[in-house]
Amino acid sequence: METHQGVCRVPANQRLSENDYGPLEQHEACLIVQLYGSQSSAQFLFQDGVNYFGLASEGVIGYAPQKGFLGTTNIVFANPVCAPSTLNSLLSAFLASQTEPTLFVGVDQTVAEALSSVGYRSNQVGVESHIEIDTFNVVGQHKKQLRHASNFAKRHRCRVDELSWQALDTKQVIRLSEEWRSNKGVSRRELKLLTKPPVFEDEPLVRKFYCFEGHKLLGFVYFEPYFESGKIKGYCANIIRSLVDAEYAGVSDYIILEAIKQFRLEGVKVLSLGLSPLYNIQPENNDNPRVRWMLRLMYQRANALYAFKGLAYHKTRYRPVQTPWYLCSKDLSTPRLFSALFFGLGVL
Repeated sequence: METHQGVCRVPANQRLSENDYGPLEQHEACLIVQLYGSQSSAQFLFQDGVNYFGLASEGVIGYAPQKGFLGTTNIVFANPVCAPSTLNSLLSAFLASQTEPTLFVGVDQTVAEALSSVGYRSNQVGVESHIEIDTFNVVGQHKKQLRHASNFAKRHRCRVDELSWQALDTKQVIRLSEEWRSNKGVSRRELKLLTKPPVFEDEPLVRKFYCFEGHKLLGFVYFEPYFESGKIKGYCANIIRSLVDAEYAGVSDYIILEAIKQFRLEGVKVLSLGLSPLYNIQPENNDNPRVRWMLRLMYQRANALYAFKGLAYHKTRYRPVQTPWYLCSKDLSTPRLFSALFFGLGVL
């Protein structure tokens, strides 16, 4: 992907004020993400129910107003997308523009530290896992399950293809997705915000890989891009779905491993496995102990609702680099915080 050289930029020596910022259209936000969207979840901004605030070419914050029993709460579910030098001014302008409390979730340490300077408390909410594609392999005792998955095609005579929507039996794709979801704790709706719901059509820059045994679809993985200096830096394995059949265990890993081969040929640097919610939560200096206790309790006791432990374990098999992400709140009671979070993410 080429850098957007023609975008008008504010000169570096011109300080921005809160009055420079305002609502943006999605197409304006898209250009900014392709310039500065270095977080693996940057593309998650583009889903239903999201508003955009910022300054064209300079920065954007995506947020979803969530109505709940205790009032409306704005949920910012990814890092503000901007140059590092404009982060504080963008955050300040956004917070000044809002009349409802704002909950930040799924942001990194840099954003958490910026928010702490204006009175927010930051709790770890899980870890993001990523691998360096150039050095990744399946050698070693700890990766024996991945080695087994890498031989999936020998056992099933299958193939992995990157295909456009027009080249697929679309009913088969949607049927597999619905069958997969029916076996999950949250079975009646797609989760959102901290993940991007699947889009069953072609999407610019999103890579979609499918595994077939003959004409039978066994699984698929959708990879969302993220960026560095206006070019694609890596992909995030966002949507991962397969037949709910023990006979085909390992097909999702096989698709990911085949995609890694293709990305390596293209010179892609990084593959993100996404967020493991609630995994390995550690205390922070300015966190909220009640929120930390509740998040840890959910990880231990709420796996019928969402497979927190299984998801985290699966990602550790890749021996990834893991980085904590944060939930940042201010002036929100614990009940209102969790009400907004659960309804906003689609868990309830």
